[in-house]
Amino acid sequence: MRTGRRMTAPDGATGAAHPRTRRGIRRDPASPTRLRASLRASLRALPAVGGWLAASAAATAAGLWALSLAGAGLTGQAVRSMTLQEVEQALATASAAPAVPPAAADGPYAATGGFSYAEGSVTAACDAGRALLLSWTPAPGHGVEEVERGPAPAASVVFESDDRTTTVTVTCPSGAPAAEARSAAEHDD
Repeated sequence: MRTGRRMTAPDGATGAAHPRTRRGIRRDPASPTRLRASLRASLRALPAVGGWLAASAAATAAGLWALSLAGAGLTGQAVRSMTLQEVEQALATASAAPAVPPAAADGPYAATGGFSYAEGSVTAACDAGRALLLSWTPAPGHGVEEVERGPAPAASVVFESDDRTTTVTVTCPSGAPAAEARSAAEHDD
């Protein structure tokens, strides 16, 4: 039995001789023949990868479609996002009044009332001629500076913005809440 010839590399390492072809020429690992074989193997795998990607995309699309149907069926209504123009239009036409009017008093208060202004809204009650603020909500761009909730002959809340302060005072002159708003410009000293 014949064994391969050992060669010495320039750095002194020894190893098996490179296999020789029939003509005695050494095979180059980067030869065009080896590159073509490698390319053919890669091209054979391409349809499998493409098929897997197509199946993944189809499964994702089917899942999203099923979720969109289920979402509309669960809530009974479809939900869509508003465009920027729709948002601006809704904000321009929105009033400072709360979306849900305050409920009638079920408690010990004889009368209740809701009052809305550009600066905010107030819900108040009267009991034995004394005013009591039940809730107050500043409008967008405003904050609450001070609250005198009551019960007292007069209850008040102060709404403020960058340039204006508005005081809403609630009294009970005839057993029902009545409100008055006074505004003043703010001055930086």
